[in-house]
Amino acid sequence: MNALNTCKEFLKIVQTKIGLVFAIFVPLIFILIWMTGYNGATERIDQLKVGIVNEDQAAGQPIADAIGKQAPYTIVPYTSLSEAQQQMDSGALMMVIAIPKNFTEQAAVKGDAKLVYYINQGNSDIAKSIMESSTAQISASVGKQVFADVEQQAVTTEVVKTHDISNFAISMLPMILGFITYIGVMTMNIQLNLSSMMLKRSHSKWDIFWGRQLLLLGVSIIGSLIVTGVAMVFADTAASFWQMWGFHILVYIACIAVTQMGFALFGNAAPLFNVALIPFQLMTAGNIIPSAMLTPFYRHIGSFLPAPNGIQGYLRLIYSGAPVTTFVIHLLLIAIITWGITVLRTALIRPASSPLNQPAASH
Repeated sequence: MNALNTCKEFLKIVQTKIGLVFAIFVPLIFILIWMTGYNGATERIDQLKVGIVNEDQAAGQPIADAIGKQAPYTIVPYTSLSEAQQQMDSGALMMVIAIPKNFTEQAAVKGDAKLVYYINQGNSDIAKSIMESSTAQISASVGKQVFADVEQQAVTTEVVKTHDISNFAISMLPMILGFITYIGVMTMNIQLNLSSMMLKRSHSKWDIFWGRQLLLLGVSIIGSLIVTGVAMVFADTAASFWQMWGFHILVYIACIAVTQMGFALFGNAAPLFNVALIPFQLMTAGNIIPSAMLTPFYRHIGSFLPAPNGIQGYLRLIYSGAPVTTFVIHLLLIAIITWGITVLRTALIRPASSPLNQPAASH
């Protein structure tokens, strides 16, 4: 019976109730978001964009048209291979198909011509797998449709994997730097919130607020310096150390601003809010499955969250060195807006009256 009474005492404590809610809330929120977001994803490969470059001039146009009809993707024509590859490096394209010069002549006369497929290894794992597995089928379809009179297989396949990194560990780096930073910062803000509550007894709310901001700014600069420095020991990235560190500072600041806002708005319930953002961020990050394949409601949510912008930025910095301007702007806007909400909410909080400041009762 002592154990039963102790159990009842546990249930009277607020932290126990919050812990019990976490035990149910976390798996439930993952089920609701991921099951609805990923639902039918494989049926939406037509949302993936593939660039096509016709270097065979007018003779190659029937080939380009045939690919457009046969490939289950959204085909975007480009006049130059370098432009198409730049778009692929920036994440706009999942693959680039090149029709080489004299392709039609080689296929018709020699019965041997290659379609060249460029696949960026910095793209989503699912997208890379889908693209590579479809190359042979596209080539075979083009051969049958355009060169049906050629007895042998006229069109063959050449797959060029750009920005390929042989060390599998490096492929995990975007997730570590972009998402695990959010987890670490979220945990830190839980502890800082407890510290802030202790300091309320002897400090004003603005002293606590600005002191906390100085501490968080130091963490953003020094923490990102340490983590980036260690990461660069193991990884040979396309971007420089300074680019990696500067971007990581922004990721830290955005993650801090978002999780800190949760405490300003929801108090002790903030961990639930911050944890609820995790499935959204993992799903929309684009490193596992392209956001274009998600259900329409979820496709653009990642632009408003820190981890997806961080992960997408690091995919470019690590693999291709492509510009990350869009993600820098997103992270800055996320940080400014959420930090502004925190300041506003702090200004609206009335300081609790201290017994020391109350007037003495008259006799």
